[in-house]
Amino acid sequence: MPARFMPLAAATLITFLGIGFCAETACAESWTDLRGTRTIEARMVGLWGDSVILEMLNGKRISVKLDALRSESRIQAQDLARDWQKNRGTRIGELQGRATEAAAPAPNPLPMPPAAPAYTTPKTDLAIGAFLDQIETLVRDGHVRAIYDSLPLTYRNDINDIVKLAAEKSDETTWDASIGKLQQLGEAIVTKQRWFLSSPRVKQLPPDAFDSMAEEVLTTAGALRIGLSPDVISLEKLRTTPVEKCVADLDAAIAPFVAQLFSYNGRSGRTVTVESEKEDTAVVSIEIDGRKSRVTFTKIDGFWVPKSMADSWAKSVESAKATISESTGSDLFPAVTGFATMVGSFSGPMMASTTADQYHGAMESIFSGAAMMETALAGFGNMIGKRFSLTGKSPNSGNGYDGYSGMDDYSGMDDYSGMDEYSGMDGGSDYDDQSQN
Repeated sequence: MPARFMPLAAATLITFLGIGFCAETACAESWTDLRGTRTIEARMVGLWGDSVILEMLNGKRISVKLDALRSESRIQAQDLARDWQKNRGTRIGELQGRATEAAAPAPNPLPMPPAAPAYTTPKTDLAIGAFLDQIETLVRDGHVRAIYDSLPLTYRNDINDIVKLAAEKSDETTWDASIGKLQQLGEAIVTKQRWFLSSPRVKQLPPDAFDSMAEEVLTTAGALRIGLSPDVISLEKLRTTPVEKCVADLDAAIAPFVAQLFSYNGRSGRTVTVESEKEDTAVVSIEIDGRKSRVTFTKIDGFWVPKSMADSWAKSVESAKATISESTGSDLFPAVTGFATMVGSFSGPMMASTTADQYHGAMESIFSGAAMMETALAGFGNMIGKRFSLTGKSPNSGNGYDGYSGMDDYSGMDDYSGMDEYSGMDGGSDYDDQSQN
């Protein structure tokens, strides 16, 4: 070895020897006999009755009577034994806690999506392209309230009147039997998500389909659980609070979930082409995943709305109010009530389950009515601009918000004809010409 490397080699050897010595003696204690004439370095490995078991530095183990040691060594042995017992209890508690957590129906705390980007009210008096783009951006950021806020004030006032009239007609029993069951479904899935994902039916899915399903179903269930909770929306709140405030509160609650749903699909597959724009009229061509449509828009108080919708708005509002006035309250939303009744047949037993086996048994109703669930999930997905399926196969094409139709063409609010004109943005045949009105 060259002479210049000798100091470095010596330093390295000393370092390793020092480390080895420290590691070997790190846990060793000093033990002194009763007379104080002999002291040894050894590691205590146990205390059995009136004897302490010591492991010498050479690995040999010896047993020494406690009364053969000086008082400080006896105290040291007893202190070490107490520490071991305490640490053992702590360790057992940690292991039991981990086992309990692993066996729990859901993680604690429950996972939550990241916060959605801040909301900004849609601007008015923009060119048609910029107006539509801002709405799409806001919705993909999780803020479905942008669709409501993009309506002229007079339209929003009409919606407020319709909602108030419907809320006054409705009763708590009907509300709980519909909205309450949907919220319960979200609660049953989110708060027992480990049981949901461990269902033999669900675990049969291919890995990619399983991951996609888990993301989408848990996120959607989270939106139902939070968004439809009494703290966010209730029949009494709809009766006493302006709809604008109700929409804002709902949006604040579900925006993180909606934004996360959009993030799973990436960029929008929607292309908007402005064919013509003159003063208060514009013709727009919209293509979504190969489907084309042409929509004529008209500007009202700075807001662009489909002309067909504007032409029928007053009549639709009048019809909606008349239908609500003539209803008994319990028959206002038959589609929602019927679906919620079907949901309640399994969400209730799922929620009441105390074991995974009970939960899986309750879930069987979902799969026995798979076709109905596919339709229901597709409908809810369309409402928030997301298409998905429990089986991992989407019953609809598309990958996200596709224009105003993503909110079910506004028809979802009342099931009345004439309120669905936003569907012209993406519905119909391969190329629907709606420019002639």
